[in-house]
Amino acid sequence: MRRFTHSLAFAVLCGWLSAPAVSAQPAPAPAAAAPSLDAIVAKNIQAKGGEAKLKAVQSMKMLGKVTIQGMDLSMLITTKRPNMMRQEMQFQDKKIVQGFDGTIAWMINPLMGSETAQEMTGPQADLAKDQADFDGPLLDWKGKGHTLEYVGTEEVGGAKALKLKLTKKNGQTQYLYLDAESGIDLKTTVQVPQGATTMTVETEMSDYRAVEGIMMPHALKTSINGMPTGSIVVERIELNVPIDEAQFKMPGPPKPAPKP
Repeated sequence: MRRFTHSLAFAVLCGWLSAPAVSAQPAPAPAAAAPSLDAIVAKNIQAKGGEAKLKAVQSMKMLGKVTIQGMDLSMLITTKRPNMMRQEMQFQDKKIVQGFDGTIAWMINPLMGSETAQEMTGPQADLAKDQADFDGPLLDWKGKGHTLEYVGTEEVGGAKALKLKLTKKNGQTQYLYLDAESGIDLKTTVQVPQGATTMTVETEMSDYRAVEGIMMPHALKTSINGMPTGSIVVERIELNVPIDEAQFKMPGPPKPAPKP
């Protein structure tokens, strides 16, 4: 279940002696072996509560508050296995809805002048589908057809993080930053095409709390191209609640009013 630094720099020092007799230089220390990917992923899964507990969750409701450009919006996210998601945000008397039924990603956005559901395509749809991945990208990553690479370490919020490069089966690439000590997720970074350019969307996760034995972040901060864009404060999370799958389907056009 889901759910973006300072780069660590290193310097190579070179020295030479101008004297005819060059003193012997000590042999360089061997490079530290990269940690095992299987060990990193296993630590991450265990830090969240373990594979058995994660896979036992069939549905989730999360209630919170989104702050964007000084505005506060209430938010409700509903998810259900295997990959269904619905997200609602209330802005004054307008409700913005985004959904994914396992096949079609859609949105209702009255702030863009439309009260009817519109199918999403391209990068927007890919992000919605990614959010609907119930277990997140690391659990059973090999079975999902992803590839994973250990990149190195970076600092995230003052903590040392292991940086992983995840390339999905569809070719999309994202970077995952896991706390080096606990293994928990600290940040994700993804490149999103935007016309002729590419945006870097970064999300940092913090304030982890146990919900029925599963560690979940209750604070998230997002930035685009390094500029802060918003934050989420999670107020309540409910697991394994009854959910009608019909709410994930894209609504059809409104029926015409009956003639008098």
